[in-house]
Amino acid sequence: MKQPPKSVSYLRAWLSSQTNLITLLGGGLAAAVASIPAGGAGAIGALVVLGAVQVLTALVIPDLPTFRSKVDRSARRAAIDQRRAQLQQEIFLLHGGMERVQGMAMWQKYQAIVERATVLYRIAGEEQSQLSYDDAERVDKASVDYLALWLAEATIKDRLRSGEEATIDRRLREAEQALAEVEASDPRYRHMKMARDDYFAIKQRHDGLVARRMSIEAALVSLPDQVEEIYQMVVASPYSSVLGSKLGESLSRLQLEEDIELELSQNDLDSHYFQTGATAGEQHAKAAKQSARTTR
Repeated sequence: MKQPPKSVSYLRAWLSSQTNLITLLGGGLAAAVASIPAGGAGAIGALVVLGAVQVLTALVIPDLPTFRSKVDRSARRAAIDQRRAQLQQEIFLLHGGMERVQGMAMWQKYQAIVERATVLYRIAGEEQSQLSYDDAERVDKASVDYLALWLAEATIKDRLRSGEEATIDRRLREAEQALAEVEASDPRYRHMKMARDDYFAIKQRHDGLVARRMSIEAALVSLPDQVEEIYQMVVASPYSSVLGSKLGESLSRLQLEEDIELELSQNDLDSHYFQTGATAGEQHAKAAKQSARTTR
């Protein structure tokens, strides 16, 4: 599930920035130099000036829109890279290691998207470029979306084990038959109905997973093509004034997978739920069949 974005401390970002650290280093060096001819008084004076500069910059710079924009971009980039590393690790574990994954065709497609995003970041940084940093970032996020789609597809395939659909259908029919053989006034009727409803819910979840898998497979095919379309459009005319309007529709399609959820436990065929539900259902069904035989 998506986590809420962490708040950014612009003051902390400024205090830990390279520019501020260089200022502190330069101020300390100036204090050391000043102490040579003037002694301790010169060093103290230089440090007082440094402190005043620090206070002034801390009051002004963190509130500058340009500085905040830079910090926000850095924070978003760090979040993208963190998510990327997490998904890569999960994919490596799922497929038996990094070496095996790197030989797969899907990994090559992912790497191509990453390379396109890197080039677009560079173009966005050029002075005359009409490509915004945010647009390049959306392509970068698409590479992470591709990993998320890949992992979701592999997870769903693992859930939809061979022959399981037939098992669900059979057990649902058995539960319905058992329910039909028990009178509504029978104390066991409620249990039979619960078993039937459980199997029906499992069947719905299973069918939903099948549909989701088809949607994900289509997205895995189309996403690299969409990125390539954007890349070629930008490279062909990075300084064109109409570039933004041309990119609008293509970039909007990349947002279709922005809300991908990898937490499938609430939406898929959870094995523990299936096993416990199936066991209860089978017991109810057998009890109903035995009761029907006895009453005949």
